[in-house]
Amino acid sequence: MKLHRQKGWESMKILVVDDEARHRRGMLSLIRSLRPDYEVLTANNGLEALATVQSELPEIVFTDIRMPKMDGLAFLEKLHDLKVRPKVVFLSAYNLFEYAQTALRHGAFDYLLKPVDTEKVETILLRIEAHMNDGQAEHGGAKKELPVLAWLNGRLDPPQCDALEKAGIAAGTGLVAYTECACADDGRHAVQGEALRGDLERAWEPFGSARAYLIEAGEEKLRAVTVVSGSELALANRREIRRLLEGMADSSRYEGGKLIHGIGGFCNDLLAQGPDSYRSAHSALRLTFYDRWNGIVFQDERISTSNETLELDAEALFEAVRGGQSDRAIENCRTAFDKQAGDGWTDPARILESASLTVMKLKSRCRELLDRDTAARLTDAAWTEIPACETYFAVLSVMEARLLDLSHALQSTKRGRSEYAMESCVRLIQERYMEELTLEVVAERYYFNSSYFSTMFKSYTGRSFSEYLTEARMKKARELLGDSDSVLKVYAVAELCGYRDTKYFCRLFKKHVGMTPEAYRHQRLGRMTP
Repeated sequence: MKLHRQKGWESMKILVVDDEARHRRGMLSLIRSLRPDYEVLTANNGLEALATVQSELPEIVFTDIRMPKMDGLAFLEKLHDLKVRPKVVFLSAYNLFEYAQTALRHGAFDYLLKPVDTEKVETILLRIEAHMNDGQAEHGGAKKELPVLAWLNGRLDPPQCDALEKAGIAAGTGLVAYTECACADDGRHAVQGEALRGDLERAWEPFGSARAYLIEAGEEKLRAVTVVSGSELALANRREIRRLLEGMADSSRYEGGKLIHGIGGFCNDLLAQGPDSYRSAHSALRLTFYDRWNGIVFQDERISTSNETLELDAEALFEAVRGGQSDRAIENCRTAFDKQAGDGWTDPARILESASLTVMKLKSRCRELLDRDTAARLTDAAWTEIPACETYFAVLSVMEARLLDLSHALQSTKRGRSEYAMESCVRLIQERYMEELTLEVVAERYYFNSSYFSTMFKSYTGRSFSEYLTEARMKKARELLGDSDSVLKVYAVAELCGYRDTKYFCRLFKKHVGMTPEAYRHQRLGRMTP
């Protein structure tokens, strides 16, 4: 969906933070050209930026990650302690991709890769403006919900907390659930905020007093929290909670869209522990990335520690793809990622990072063998396709598609190179027959799997590699033994033909020629005698 600048924010303050003056001036100039009516401020590092945020209250911050005194991640952490919450966009170099992913996990709005692209900056500004406008819109009484959100974010004063408890909103025991609703791509089923709130309250009603609050109401996505005041016994009925929430997702209202829920831990004191339950619910929501949860994750169901390290041998993966064994490569890849996923408890960001890194390793390993289009698709997969994946299944699908692309490209390259490689190999044997040549060494020289190279060589010459090499050596041996001017002993002829073992050479010569080297010499020289 193409974004258009909306009314409602005639002027905003934007802070640009970068320790390199050239980058700072470039970003300043770019933003002023895109938003001449916005006030643009600058800071040299995180400490200076923090002071500027407190004094100037900017709505948006564009900040580098690596800076002296206080880097971007530390700056983001400090912002959590303030009541002012600007939208933070990180500027990252390619080799700091993992830092950018970490920033997103800690609440950054987005990140941009350096060098910064004008169109991408414009897109981010439009998205932020849309978020700001949606926050102002009175979808389901957003203004009334502000104290509840402040409570859940831990920013409510004690008197206001008491008011929430007296109003029955945060009283007794219970839990907090976090819901996200993405509308259908074609826009046919645009869910209204009030409808989502009503559906959530009805779904949770059997388990206690439920109040749903809208925290984001955009055209493409809605986010809501539900505060459920109920007993531990009622809220322990996970099977029934799942049934009702799944039934909600199956209704025609959400057809073609996506409805997911993260459910926080139970609170013995909802007022005091509600913010913790809210945070754990938001954390659980990320795990709906895994299809096994069917869009519903209870944070406290986790019973084991996941293995967050990808155990995948990139070199073995490359060899499988290069050898035309794409099915084996795909299976090995899936097995390794399933293990890293840890039954659906590994942070999705780790899966995305591992997938992107695996693709880039494969591209680097094959860089001299790939055509430009295939290389570009691999780069796009690592930096765009995979980071945009919203489900584990989508990541595996991208990986499978790119492995097949790579396999087809390498096989095509092989076919194009095979005739050249065979011609070159034949010349190599004819010129260097005296060296210790082996099938494995020669195959590696031309970047082929030895088994595939052996088949290709026999198809090209009609003989196996060892047969062809032996014939070349025997031909040279006959030339040397039949030379009337030669005074070479048999052992010297053997060495010149690539054999260090004279007895083995003599047996091999007799097998191919029908007589010993000495007999062959006497026969040849006898014929030459007048």
